[in-house]
Formats: sequence, C-alpha cells, structure tokens
Amino acid sequence: MVLPAKTCRWSVLSNAAWLFILNAFPRVSYHRRSAQEWVMFNVLFLARRKNRRAVVLWFLLSCTVPVSAMGQSQGIWTLEDSIRRVVEIAPEIRGAQAAVGARQGALQQAGVWPNPQIELRADDSIGKDAGTGGTDFTQFAISQPLPLSGRLGHQQAVAGAALDAARAEQSYQQIRLETQVAQRYHSLQLALGRLRLAQQRLQLADDLQNTGRRRAQAGELSELERLRMDLIREAAQQALNSAEGAYNEALSRFRVYLGLSGETTPQLTSLKPFGLVPALEQLQAGLANHPALLAAKHRVEAARSGVDLARAERLPDLSLSVFREQDLLNGRRQDVTGIGLGITIPLWDRNSGRIGEARAQVIEGQSELQVLERDLDSRLRQSYLNLNQLVKQGEHYRTRVFQPAQKVFELTRKAYASGEVEILSVIDANNTYFDAHERYLELLQEAWLEAADLRLAAGRALVATEQDTDNE
Repeated sequence: MVLPAKTCRWSVLSNAAWLFILNAFPRVSYHRRSAQEWVMFNVLFLARRKNRRAVVLWFLLSCTVPVSAMGQSQGIWTLEDSIRRVVEIAPEIRGAQAAVGARQGALQQAGVWPNPQIELRADDSIGKDAGTGGTDFTQFAISQPLPLSGRLGHQQAVAGAALDAARAEQSYQQIRLETQVAQRYHSLQLALGRLRLAQQRLQLADDLQNTGRRRAQAGELSELERLRMDLIREAAQQALNSAEGAYNEALSRFRVYLGLSGETTPQLTSLKPFGLVPALEQLQAGLANHPALLAAKHRVEAARSGVDLARAERLPDLSLSVFREQDLLNGRRQDVTGIGLGITIPLWDRNSGRIGEARAQVIEGQSELQVLERDLDSRLRQSYLNLNQLVKQGEHYRTRVFQPAQKVFELTRKAYASGEVEILSVIDANNTYFDAHERYLELLQEAWLEAADLRLAAGRALVATEQDTDNE
C-alpha cells in the first residue's frame, strides 16, 4: 500500500529529524538504532556516494512502509499498556480466575437435591414357603431424602457469599499487580532518564574537552586545567557505563515480568511531573468499595450464613421410601406395595460444636474486617500526604534548584568558551547541574511510585477489565 503524498512529505520531515539525531548523538551504539534510523543511515551513505537512483529507491521504500509497521517499531509503552500485558499473562490472575470458577461450581452444587436410592432385594423365602426352593427377587424400593430443614438455601447463601468474595479478591489481585507493574515501569523510566542524562553529560564533556584542547593549543590553558578537562570527560564516561548497567538491569526485570523476549526493547515515555492529586474526601468516600474490604465483608456474610446452615443441619433430612415386594399369601404369589418415612433422631449429635465454630468464625471475620478498615484508612491518609508532599517538593525543586542550576551551567560554559571564567567554575557548574537533574528525576519517580501506592490503598484500578465491567 502506497501512502499519499502528504504522508510522504511527513516522512521527509521525519527523516530529516532522524538525520539530525544521528549527527547530534554519534555515540549511540548501532545495535540500539531503530529500523527507521537504519533507513536514514543507508540513505545518507548512498547520498554521500552520489548514487541518486539508490537514494530515490530508498525514499520510495520509506514512503511505502505501512503505517502500522512503523508504529509498531516506534511504539511507546505506556503504563496502561504494560498493565494490560501483565493481566493477560500473569499466573496470579489465572489463579484468581480459577478460584472464581471453583466458587461458581460450589454455588451450583449447593442447591442440588440429594440423589434417590434404589434398593433391589432377592432371597429364598418364597421358595421355602412354596416348597419349590430357589431364589427370587422379592423387593424393589426407592428412597428419596427430603431436605425440608432449609439446609439447601443456607448452603446457597454460603456459596454465593464465597463467590462474591472470590470476585472481589480477583479485582484486588489486579490492583496489586498494577502496583508491581508500576514499580518496574517507573524504575525503568528512571533508569532510562539517567542513561539519557549520562549520554548528555558525556557529549557535553566531549565538547568541553575539545574547547579546552583548542585553548591549550593557543596557549590560553595550562596543562593542569587541560588534565582537569580530561578528568571531567572520563568521569562522564564512567557515569555512562554505570547508567547503562542500571538500565539493562531494570530492563531485564521489566521484560521478565511482562513476558517479553530478550530482543524486545520497549520505548517508554519520559518521567513527567505528576498531575492533580484527587481530594482525600473523594478517596475516603470510595473506600467502602475497596475490593479487599468487599472480600472481607462477603466472608463475614458467608460465616453468618454458615451459622444458619449449622442450625439447619441439626434437623436431619426425612427419607421417603416407596417399595414393592412379592410374598406368598394363601399359596399364591402376590405383590405388596407400600410407603415409608425415615428420619435420624438427633439424640447424641445435635451439631452444637459446629454451631459454636460457625459463630466464632463470624467474630473472627468481623475482627479482620475492622483491622482491614483501620489499616486501609491509615495507608490511604499516609499515601495521600506523601504524594502531595512529593508533588510540592518536585515543583519547588524544579523552580528553585534544577532550572537555576541549568541556567548557571549554560552561562558558565559560554563564559568559559570565551575565557571569562576558570575551569573550576565549569566543574562546579557541571556537577551541580547534572546532580540537580538526576535528583529531579528521582523526585518525579518517587511521586509516581507513591501514586501507585495510593491507588492500592484506595482500591482503584488504573485499567478496567471485563470483570470490572461485569461487576458494575
């Protein structure tokens, strides 16, 4: 499929931008370049050889690349995309789904009546009475237990509450997974930001070193100052090596958790300041619908229904029997039909122990619910305060430390290039700027991590699933 001319013109602009990036960052290793970078690299190579036909051919190929293919190679992994990926493959979700399926089966089984019982009897009583001997079938009976105590209804109530608890646990399991994904995602974002910062630091150190060498050749720079320039450059190289190692480690953890292949290198968005924090009253109002609280409430309901079930089990089921038998009456075989009722007398076992156990389980469940309500409210308040503090601290740091350090660094570099300041001023401004930039990235990451903890404490999922839609 050939794209329209408008798309081709956009490709020309995009390709020009990629040429600028390739020339501006020559130290990026070739194996990390995308497919579009390689296309532009080959175009540049052929253009330098003045092979115009080949250049035109490469241009047409770049214009005929499907948009979906380019989007896939240049796609950005968002936090929501990562969560959806984990929800699809996580064994924790499959386990929670299996638990829901098990509770559904238990609910279906809870309302089923007991099976009838068939009894067939053969003996030699007729043969002995008739003097003929032999064995004959003398009795056929069907008996059906009758659960008239309400036991089945209480069983269904217990199973239904357990099913609701399992569904709430499944929702809470997803939120816990979202928190785990957010931790790995934002850690990778920070590692990527540090890597880019280290690359920028090395690039600036190279420029500074080249400037120093030119000034040294002109006799404007002493040998000591030139050696200090070299030290700045080597320190930047060591920082880049360390940042690459940390990035590869964070990338490996991210790949493993999302089940990505070793060749997949997801492109993440840069760390940005966190937006508006929801009001605490709004978060507390929704705390009643927290999946963990709902699961605990349903477990208490199941325990209460268990008390009613234990009381109902004190009354045994009636057993209704219908039978037909043959007997020898007045020298002739005759059929006899009858009906019978049977019941177990609760003389010794009145199920009192089971009732006491069920009552204790209710108290235990209520206590766990109260503890959970207390802990969730405390965690919600703490996460809310921490997130607000981190957002304010990040904004204050950006305006009072990071941006001034950036401006001082730019002015110092220009002043040094013109010979207005000494090398010590450049070193101090260099270290101050990059340390401030890295600390600013750390504050941004801490805010996003705290936001994930706040969602966990509030019981709010970032990504809606089919199960959440069904529950609504």
